[in-house]
Amino acid sequence: MRCKRHVFLAAFAVIGLAGLALPCTLGAQQVWRATVGAQNKDMSEQVIAFLPNELWIHAGDSITWTSASGDIHTISFLIAGQPLTDFTVGCPGFSPSGASFDGSTCVTAPPLAAGQSFSVKFPSAGNYKLICLVHTHMSGVIHVLAASATLPHDQKFYDDQAASQQKNLLKDAGEGNDAMAHMLSARVIPGKNRVAAGLGEMSTTGAGFQSVSLVRFLGANVEIHVGDTVEWNNLDPAMPHTITFGTPPDNPGPPSANVSVDADGALHATINFVGENVHSGILVPPPQNQPDVPVSGPGGTVFRVTFTNPGTYDYVCVLHDDLGMQGQVIVLP
Repeated sequence: MRCKRHVFLAAFAVIGLAGLALPCTLGAQQVWRATVGAQNKDMSEQVIAFLPNELWIHAGDSITWTSASGDIHTISFLIAGQPLTDFTVGCPGFSPSGASFDGSTCVTAPPLAAGQSFSVKFPSAGNYKLICLVHTHMSGVIHVLAASATLPHDQKFYDDQAASQQKNLLKDAGEGNDAMAHMLSARVIPGKNRVAAGLGEMSTTGAGFQSVSLVRFLGANVEIHVGDTVEWNNLDPAMPHTITFGTPPDNPGPPSANVSVDADGALHATINFVGENVHSGILVPPPQNQPDVPVSGPGGTVFRVTFTNPGTYDYVCVLHDDLGMQGQVIVLP
């Protein structure tokens, strides 16, 4: 609660001690707690969400977000009309924990790893949009009310809401994992094997978007013959992935120079020996079409590789290999 009730004991009462509750009085400015991200035990399921993503606080209060996932996130508040910047750049630049935001100057945390925290103070009343610069669909709202206003919820409510949202999102990912793994792990097209590069689901609250992602290659370990082609397709509506053989590039954005484009728009490479560097670039669905914004082209979510020699070829998603997103192609003669 924002304020404490002081209970005075009525001494010398004939029938025992009695508690006298006085009216609630304002206490010190409060620091609220929230979570950013969540995951299951093996890190294969990543909750891409602020938990919860809507809070009501008083002017002068602060919120401390703590990362609970192996995937990185930012706590970012941009000013109205400000374009998004790359998460490696910030606003530009990153803010120190404890910075104040009143809508006039951008505030953003650097990318937070699991266990790291970042606090923002809100000195002025207003409604402020919260986003993650790494996952730009991930959003929320902070409602800052005047110090004299009555708050609708306490910290326990937000803790319970965060736990409920996390549980529901991870449940959805688990159910999707079982269904998609069964459907895709053994699916074979003549001369081609198909692998799902990730899986995701979007949801929304009144404050913005949340999502959950399965950061695994479904059917990751593939056995084929020389001359066959393997096709990867990113099935996540928002999370980017890569298919990378050999040494990861310094810049994961563009594909390697030995990647071409097929007639249907899919990216395609040929690997001739174990250890050859082939990189898909970032595979992600295009942004949704919006009024007064140029229409996006077809999505670049499909990547194919043809293998010309036998061997064991390891590959990873360079964005999520530390979470266990890895696979292997075994090419037989």
